[in-house]
Amino acid sequence: MEHRNGQPTSLVEAPGALLHVLSDNAAVSRRIVATLGAPGLPGVNAISSPDLIDEDFVEESTIFILACDVDEVTGMAALRRLRRDHRDPPIIVISPAATAASVRRALDAGADAFVLEAEIETALAAAARAVATGQSVVPRKVRESVERPAFSHRERQVLALVAEGLTNSEVAERLLLSQSTVKSHLSTAFAKLGIRSRKEVTSFLLDPAQAQSVGLVGVATAETVAAAAGGPLVAATPTAHPLA
Repeated sequence: MEHRNGQPTSLVEAPGALLHVLSDNAAVSRRIVATLGAPGLPGVNAISSPDLIDEDFVEESTIFILACDVDEVTGMAALRRLRRDHRDPPIIVISPAATAASVRRALDAGADAFVLEAEIETALAAAARAVATGQSVVPRKVRESVERPAFSHRERQVLALVAEGLTNSEVAERLLLSQSTVKSHLSTAFAKLGIRSRKEVTSFLLDPAQAQSVGLVGVATAETVAAAAGGPLVAATPTAHPLA
């Protein structure tokens, strides 16, 4: 084994980890392997699909590196499947781009670290070392926003009613608030969720994985809405305006 200044020359040699690189993008896969160690070096296994994982080579020191787009349904599905099939090994997700919300979803789906595709050469090796010792890693630019946002009682009430299709005026009447107050609560909640439209509220809250990622599971249910409103539900046509 070659060393520089007393240190191993590759990440693979350092912790003795078995690294499975899962990517259907040959160019990205080559960048990952080149970053972690020389191609063909024992310990690095580049494959294109989870179906090709050889269970005989999944060990206690295994680290999975999954290259996928977490903003795409297929990317999140691949992550959830990988975590379902392999509960213990750390998983590093590499994605082309990410928002705080998508990073939260990836972490909740089982990722231990998140690296931007543009930062493979500068951040991946450190992320692999970190997860090998039980740490989690997220991109610096979203680090402060990754923690689950805290929603006030009123924000949860407003979100639940908006998810049911009520307009701001109807929400205001139901909760005995002014429309400006409703709009303020909604604007704050939108910012915490990283969304921009009322339509996104419904889609977000009715997706169990996304709702769980921000601690809002069950908010968009008939029971919750009825309890928050203090009366029976009234159907309404959603407005096309984001906050109006």
